Amino acid sequence: MSKVMVFIDGTWLYYSKNKLGEAQSDDFNIDYGKLPKILAQEISKQMDNIQLDVVRSFLFGSYAWNFDERDAEFVDRQKDFFSMLKERYHYTVDIFPINFKGRRLRKSDRDSDDTFEPREKCVDISLASSLMYHAAIPNAFDIALVVIGDQNFAPVLRTARMLGKRVAIASVKTCCCMEFSDPYNSADIKDFDIIWLDDLLPSLELQFKRKQLRCESPLHNSDELAWTTYDPRKGEKFYCDDCRSQFSQNRDKYVASIESFPSSNADEEIIPEIYDIPEMEIAGFIKTKFSDRGFGFIHGEDGYDYFFHLSDLHRELDFEFMEDGMPVLFEITKPSVSGKAGAAQNIRSGEFINDEDDMEFDGIIEQEEIPNY
Repeated sequence: MSKVMVFIDGTWLYYSKNKLGEAQSDDFNIDYGKLPKILAQEISKQMDNIQLDVVRSFLFGSYAWNFDERDAEFVDRQKDFFSMLKERYHYTVDIFPINFKGRRLRKSDRDSDDTFEPREKCVDISLASSLMYHAAIPNAFDIALVVIGDQNFAPVLRTARMLGKRVAIASVKTCCCMEFSDPYNSADIKDFDIIWLDDLLPSLELQFKRKQLRCESPLHNSDELAWTTYDPRKGEKFYCDDCRSQFSQNRDKYVASIESFPSSNADEEIIPEIYDIPEMEIAGFIKTKFSDRGFGFIHGEDGYDYFFHLSDLHRELDFEFMEDGMPVLFEITKPSVSGKAGAAQNIRSGEFINDEDDMEFDGIIEQEEIPNY
């Protein structure tokens, strides 16, 4: 039995999926659970139906960091997707941050004179490095199945073939370079006819099934059972569409009034160098929680304050049972700048030594300072 390893350029595939033949719609979604198996079956057809074993699937991608908080819901969904690939389908996921420098993610949402262009780093190199690493391991795989479209992968495909591996390419017709689609294989980069994802749409489309789940939001004020097509991961809390919409509105209102929430170090404008490291986890404690509005503030061990929303909590932590002074661990998604509170995510309970000199509780924000949402 021949062994197949799947290597997916996740960023390219995300931006190419709406150009898949007739699937030119945001409503079309790829079933990543079926994708490796379906593509392996297409290779098998070209090998007289020989049995193939998909031994591992890799996806390489990126996520936004240091972005405008109005896009937080989209980034959360993006990270949930990567976690789902690992937990449910056992992908090996390698992702890298893109610094948006406080901007909106979509260019159309930014000022017309803003020339900023986000730069993705490492994704292509990571895919190529991983392919070469496993190609050098005896018997790790026989066939490299790559889901790509960019010409810059051609050298690594040629090298893999020089190491005795066979290469199969799956791509999108309107997003594929000529070298990959060339039926004569003039560039010596493949061992099979190219597999067009456009021709596999019925098999690849993710089908959503409606079901009833109990909404776990403490702000939910109607029947707890809600109809949804969302399929939560194991242990993940489910929030209905209405509550998620309310979360999003509260985030937007927070961003609009961010100047009302000063950081503890309001006079300090220098950002520590540690914030060059995305999603660094630090310790802190709950400074104040506003139960009726679903958000609060953490005082970090670095002396700065960080806003959080109940949707930013790790699945193990329940917003309802959080109390002021409770020790937590969290990741910084937006640093404190010019005295304004930063933003936190992936908040979970934590134990640390509360040094009164370093972690002075310097006052709870008074109720009247909070906008009347």
